[in-house]
Amino acid sequence: MNHIFYVVLILVIFIAGCSIHAPEVRITGEKTALEKEVIGTYDQMEEDMWMIASTRSEKGESSVKLSPEKEKVLEALQEQKFNKDDIDEFKIKGYVGEDNQGFLQIRPSRALQQDSELMELVKEIIQEENRDRKIIMDRVIELKSSLKESDRRQIYSVFAKMNHENSPKGTWIQKEDGTWIKK
Repeated sequence: MNHIFYVVLILVIFIAGCSIHAPEVRITGEKTALEKEVIGTYDQMEEDMWMIASTRSEKGESSVKLSPEKEKVLEALQEQKFNKDDIDEFKIKGYVGEDNQGFLQIRPSRALQQDSELMELVKEIIQEENRDRKIIMDRVIELKSSLKESDRRQIYSVFAKMNHENSPKGTWIQKEDGTWIKK
């Protein structure tokens, strides 16, 4: 009996002396602080667009006075909404893909090569969309004093990730290493 007591005591001392290390846990769904900040600013701009659109006067004009910068961003957001159906169709058909910097790129396509009118339409809409995206990304950087010009590449990557997530299945997506995959 005395012998069992000493064995238990030795085990308790041994276990108490051991350090326990919790395994490192990574939650892949977590957003970084930069992502939260960029997405929050973008969401606020979209909310502003809807608020201003809903405050039209009888003459169809908004009673809200905007700075030229804000007006430019809101126009870009509205144009994006207008072009969304066409862009989603282009993505599904494989005409365009989402690159790793938040912009659309025209992908090699036999259909586009054989139809010059279609190619011109795709080019025109993609140029508009990429211009609108740049306006919005630049405005996010301007609005947040915590974001620096040196963060531009990372901010573009956040928008790329957001665009990747919001693209329909089958969209060409450019990974960080430059390779292309289908979503």
